[in-house]
Amino acid sequence: MHLHRYRSRLAAAAAVTAVVAGGGVVAAHDAAAATGCSVAYSLATQWQGGFTANVNITNLGDAVGSWTLTWSFAAGQKVTQAWNAGTSQNGADVTARNVSHNGSIATGATASFGFNGSWSGSNPSPTAFTLNGTLCTGSPTSTPTTTVPGTTTSGPTTTSGPTTTAPPADNPGWGRSLPPPDARTSMAYDLVVTGSGYTPRSGECSREVHARYWTYGPDGKVYPTWHPPRDASGCAFGHEHGDDPRTSDLFAASKWLPFGYTSEVMMSANPGGAHRHEDHVGHKVLSVNNSNVIQGDNGTSFFPPQGATIAVCDILLKFHQGTHSTDAFTNNVHELIYRNRCSHNDNGQVSEAAFTALIPNGRPGGFGATDCPGPNLGGRFTSVGPAVPADSPSDTRSLGRLITDAGCVQAIREGKTHYEVISGREVPFDTNDLHEFWFSDVSVSTSQLSFSIAPLFYVLNPSRYYDASAPNKLARQVDLCYENIRGDYCDQVRRITQQTGQRVAWDDVRSPFKGTLREFRPGTFSVRNSGPTTVYTDVYGRNASTTPFTGSVQQYFSGNHAPVQMYVRGSTKDYNANAADQIHAPN
Repeated sequence: MHLHRYRSRLAAAAAVTAVVAGGGVVAAHDAAAATGCSVAYSLATQWQGGFTANVNITNLGDAVGSWTLTWSFAAGQKVTQAWNAGTSQNGADVTARNVSHNGSIATGATASFGFNGSWSGSNPSPTAFTLNGTLCTGSPTSTPTTTVPGTTTSGPTTTSGPTTTAPPADNPGWGRSLPPPDARTSMAYDLVVTGSGYTPRSGECSREVHARYWTYGPDGKVYPTWHPPRDASGCAFGHEHGDDPRTSDLFAASKWLPFGYTSEVMMSANPGGAHRHEDHVGHKVLSVNNSNVIQGDNGTSFFPPQGATIAVCDILLKFHQGTHSTDAFTNNVHELIYRNRCSHNDNGQVSEAAFTALIPNGRPGGFGATDCPGPNLGGRFTSVGPAVPADSPSDTRSLGRLITDAGCVQAIREGKTHYEVISGREVPFDTNDLHEFWFSDVSVSTSQLSFSIAPLFYVLNPSRYYDASAPNKLARQVDLCYENIRGDYCDQVRRITQQTGQRVAWDDVRSPFKGTLREFRPGTFSVRNSGPTTVYTDVYGRNASTTPFTGSVQQYFSGNHAPVQMYVRGSTKDYNANAADQIHAPN
């Protein structure tokens, strides 16, 4: 999965600002119109080969309803990711267009967007901008204007005005219709609509079809949500989001889960600060009903122990786990939407939690080692670079993100062995060991509340591994199959090449390395609450309060059962079981 990382600030970098002033707001009719603008281009941070820039457009002329800003890079820089704008690039020439919520700029008002870019050699700031086709010259003028030809995309058109009535709690047109024209849309939805969040291949479902799968978030904005791997029309999306949430016994209360809600809260509370917008394909849903919690189970054994059932739980969660890009090499916070309701067998009491946050998975700036080559999970930490956001909290209670690196590949080449729990014997490492474990340990507490969970998200067939010697330190597992690496996955790849004469690429539908074979364990669960069931936290699940505050997320915790060890097992599934779904990396 490619995680769109929208960096707006890193603490280590000094901001370099280039301010370019000029005129050039073009009206939509032939008339004398006051035009003018200024553009502030801020280099927020720069690292070897990459940078983050913020752009502020101030309208000095008549109000405009939409905008297109263009400029040219002088040293071969490339825009790689953008937020609050849709971008395209042809050689040195860059075009940025407004998204639904920031198209209108009143006189004297400002529209802002930002982007990540790549560079080599040097990274000079642009020196000239044009707005709506006219070069900015630095002062308001009255000039005849002409209509700017409209552009069309395969995505729907939305507007950013406030809704005239409170939005419904659900979307009855899910999968069949677009949001109402006056609906406010989230950044997560805009990214899907403008194409940077979903770029269909030939034959896959169009952006317009994809945009029909939406829901309202707690803030009344439109968000993308779960959709099946294939639309009812028969087209495939090329990615999957895990379990259908409608199968959950909690769906009646939870409804559709809004993907990217915490990122929207972060951006809205601090527009000029750190932002995090995770890619659409990485959102994965788990739905498990009537999961037995076994007395004495602490999750350390591969299989649950024999014992009495102490509780029965229904779980519906969504976690964002990317296993194809460089993102998780440094970035440790990922969105979790967690719903759990457990009935205790001893007295019938119910413990329940509805918790949403960007949870830390280990330490920022790097990752831990898997059991390949071992000997222990998390025994070694690899520092890679600064995390985004720069204030990402650290989780030191869990093992964090454990990602395969080149040391595992070398262990496979050398024929090293390890103890396999299922077979009970020493076996050689192979492609089945190119896996990732993501642990977390999350708690929320007040004087009346104690809530804690420790989930595990395990992917058996990611498409990437870390190699410090590779470009961007990113290497592809499927490429190892052409280096005589042992294992069932590579045997599949080599058979395809032998039969077709074609090399299987990392994002080929035929590649088995696509992040679809997953074990999600909700893990330990505890909630004791003698106070209000509604609590507010920041986007990281911290700073709990019984009253809302700027940038807060509403949480729900109910139950006050006596302390008891509870471990919820979840499930293991292969979400690529149906070949007709045509799933491929990034997924």
